[in-house]
Amino acid sequence: MLRGIYTAASGMLAQGIRTDVLTNNLANVDTSGYRRQAAELQAFPEQLLMRQEKAKFTQIGRLGTGALVVGVHNSFLQGRIHTTGNPFDIAIDGPGFFVIDTPGQRSYTRDGSFTVNVGGWLTTQDGFRVLGQNGPIYIGDASQVEINSEGLVIVDGVERDRLLIVEFPDRRGLVNQGGNRYHASAAAGLPFRYNASVIQGSIEMANVNTVREMVNLIEVQRAYEANQKVIQAFDETLGKLVNEITI
Repeated sequence: MLRGIYTAASGMLAQGIRTDVLTNNLANVDTSGYRRQAAELQAFPEQLLMRQEKAKFTQIGRLGTGALVVGVHNSFLQGRIHTTGNPFDIAIDGPGFFVIDTPGQRSYTRDGSFTVNVGGWLTTQDGFRVLGQNGPIYIGDASQVEINSEGLVIVDGVERDRLLIVEFPDRRGLVNQGGNRYHASAAAGLPFRYNASVIQGSIEMANVNTVREMVNLIEVQRAYEANQKVIQAFDETLGKLVNEITI
């Protein structure tokens, strides 16, 4: 009986984590470059149940012993391209990541909503410099900036640099830093330059389908409630065992 409580409790814990992941997806539905996340569940090993009648054993079936969340993974499917008309908004059409110079390490993002800081450098909205193939990209006080489909940055008619866009042998090794930035773990492998196609004056929106996430959230809530009712049923049975059965 206690085993049943533990099994249901593990299910509640797993569904609680799934709820956190889904609500985070919904909260970032308007965050440019955000990648949808999904929790990966794994079942505990099943056990074979047998019924003993004197010296005879009869197989009843298998009993599940619960589940746990073994990881949260990102979906890197392409998001919708939204036209803004801002020359510093850049969308990647297809695979690839922009490279950002963050303290202590490089970071990677699909969010191309860039700006120019007071020093004239091309940066992200939170102030980190965007890297080109020759280092940080200097825009200065240019009157015209063109970024062509190959990522070439042309400032007032002069080629300044090319956006550094990379890919990884295994995207599953990218670790979320919050929002829409990632850093590469050893599992991702070494980044390599990727000849991506970019679109100036556009940004890639989050690849989150609001309707699907709401449906998944309802499913998770129902699973949580079902496990909750199982625990309540076991609790009532244990109460009767303690209070009503006498020796």
